[in-house]
Amino acid sequence: MLSLQGICYMQISFKSVLINMLTLASTMASGLTWAGAVVAPPVHLTYPKKMTAQFVWNQVLARQATYIQDGDKGPIIYDFQDPNCPYCHVLYKAEAPLIRAGLLTVRYVPVAFISPNSLPEAAAWLQAPQPTQALQHFENIIGPSFRNGGTKDLPKASPTEDTRADLRENMKLLGSLGFQGTPAIIFRAKSGQLGRIPGSISEAQLKRLLPKLAP
Repeated sequence: MLSLQGICYMQISFKSVLINMLTLASTMASGLTWAGAVVAPPVHLTYPKKMTAQFVWNQVLARQATYIQDGDKGPIIYDFQDPNCPYCHVLYKAEAPLIRAGLLTVRYVPVAFISPNSLPEAAAWLQAPQPTQALQHFENIIGPSFRNGGTKDLPKASPTEDTRADLRENMKLLGSLGFQGTPAIIFRAKSGQLGRIPGSISEAQLKRLLPKLAP
């Protein structure tokens, strides 16, 4: 695993079939800079040749991604996260106050590639009776675990075949959207264009992005 500027990177670069549908976040959110992500294996999904940003948002993301939604007010963003990505935890901490304030809704799309523990930890989120609460609990304890090196004691579950399939599809989607690691944000601007943020950004940067997002 490599780490560079706040991103946990997958080891092999992707050639994306969706990337042309997306506008880089620097275009939509002028002045934003970001740091960080962890790198993953190359897998892709197949889509129609003629594809709009609306199709990607309403069909690909909303219907094909397996996600855990936190919040129900404010604009929606998608955030791909691996349980063992430290930058994902940093980004969660930046997003949480905006979610609690009713300013943002985040759909967390779990993937599992950083560590052998990532799969059972992601399964613990998805297979919990209340996945949102399971994710929140995990994020509340992961910070001290990273600092103390005790991540082996984090909540885990034996993944079902359905969960394995869902996580594989999320990984394919991550690569097809042109990302090379986590965290990875997809947002929709008021113009209807989609934007990508590869890596972690701060709460202040998220606040500057909010007025540019589609409701």
